[in-house]
Amino acid sequence: MKYRLLAGLLATLCASAFASEQAAGISISRLDYQLSSTALTFKEPSKPTPEEVASLSSTLFTEAQDQAEEKQTLNIADAAKHPDLWSRIRTGFRMPDLDSPTVRKWEQYYANRPDYLNRIIERGSRYLYHVVEEVEKRGMPMEIALLPMIESAYNPKAESSARASGMWQFIPETGKRYGLERTWWYDGRRDVVAATSAALDYLTEIHGMFGDWQLALASYNWGENAVARAVAKNQNAGLSTTYSDLRMPVETANYVPKLMAVRNIIANPSAYGIEIADVPNKPYFKAIENNRHMDVRVAAQLAEIPVAELLRLNPGFMRPVIAQKDERKLVLPADKVETFQTNLAKYDKPLLNWQPYVTRKGEDLSRLAGQFGISLAELKNVNDIPAKARVAAGQTILVPKVEHLDVSDRQTLAALASNRLADPVDRGENDQPSAAKNFTQHRVARGETAFSIAKRYHISVAQLRAMNGKKNNRVAVGETLRIAAAPAQTRKQYVAKRGDTVAAVAKRFNVAAVDLMKWNNLEHANLQPGSRIVIH
Repeated sequence: MKYRLLAGLLATLCASAFASEQAAGISISRLDYQLSSTALTFKEPSKPTPEEVASLSSTLFTEAQDQAEEKQTLNIADAAKHPDLWSRIRTGFRMPDLDSPTVRKWEQYYANRPDYLNRIIERGSRYLYHVVEEVEKRGMPMEIALLPMIESAYNPKAESSARASGMWQFIPETGKRYGLERTWWYDGRRDVVAATSAALDYLTEIHGMFGDWQLALASYNWGENAVARAVAKNQNAGLSTTYSDLRMPVETANYVPKLMAVRNIIANPSAYGIEIADVPNKPYFKAIENNRHMDVRVAAQLAEIPVAELLRLNPGFMRPVIAQKDERKLVLPADKVETFQTNLAKYDKPLLNWQPYVTRKGEDLSRLAGQFGISLAELKNVNDIPAKARVAAGQTILVPKVEHLDVSDRQTLAALASNRLADPVDRGENDQPSAAKNFTQHRVARGETAFSIAKRYHISVAQLRAMNGKKNNRVAVGETLRIAAAPAQTRKQYVAKRGDTVAAVAKRFNVAAVDLMKWNNLEHANLQPGSRIVIH
């Protein structure tokens, strides 16, 4: 609270921007009104005395500096322990394996579409560190940080046919239940910070209902009441109530296997024959409190970043104006926060270049657009006015305060129009699968070594270690190893001679005798002279 008070006091000292808006004759209160009030007033904050500012600044800046230094020390230690974010994520995996053919099906799906997987990672690279931080704070399994890969392909603008929106795919009702506001100006389901907090709150609550993360995830997809009914039905029938044993829709039956497939690939990409892009173990962005209404274009200008980048970090903003509310955050690149605050402190131009205007019913929209120096298409687009509408309906709309929009203003409107358009969820269906990667599991038998197993599958011991995340060559009896098939080799044929045996031919071609028998459907170790033996 003290920091908020300091921000308010210091903001007052930089009130020249507000003075410019008052001089323009526009009185604006909280812009996040419901677009029906014509009585808009702006309350000037009371000015503190210089002594009050000096005293409070001295105390709070010292405390803030101490906290910043402490956090920086922790971040340095964490970065040394985990040089990249994937390393940090892997150490937090703790959901039990799901032994299911469906998991293997989705492993193949993602592994055969490495471009799709890396597209998800590239898209989510701005947000992943924040999600990991929040998951860690709550003591949740780190698999949860990968859930947006399944939900939205880590796209905060994604929208499903069921009206679910955002990175965490909230439907309107559930979003409202968890505090995600939706107004004409802003959609909290798209807000990366707010939606992440809401999603983790929801997952924590439903995990508390079932005490099982697989059932909690099923509830996130299907609904907690539906899962509770399915559990009760199995209980009444004396059946198991684990995720795998419940009857559920096809989408939900594939939901957890998809997540576990992605988890398995992230845990050991080389075992699936793919490489995933690195993600630094450091924050990409920082969410700050912004106690001013301001234009999207002005905010980007103050942070010295393109408008498109500002909207990628704040996809919940729908209009040219960022309507300030206490609980909303402005998200900026971590290395641009100080730039933004420094530029804001000395900014002497209007922060707002748009104003509300109450139309008269029947007022000609084309004439209105010309009056405010904006094209009819731009006026309609900014205000969600139907394309075929010719006259106003008496509604309150946004119009420019300046006579003519410049190139920068029009580029901002184009970026906002693009931002408002929802993206379909990227499922990778249009990605051409690469050559199928075949995986098999090998259970280590007594007497086998890493060398004998690698030789059997025509791979090196180093490849075997990489496929299974091993740091040495030790294998244990009963251990299950993942084996990615070696690249296809030219098939050879050998004509058996008198006295040839399976063992002798296998040794000659440096293959395992058991494989030679499998390739040729042989039941006996002796070979018939003249028979053709296939060698892979």
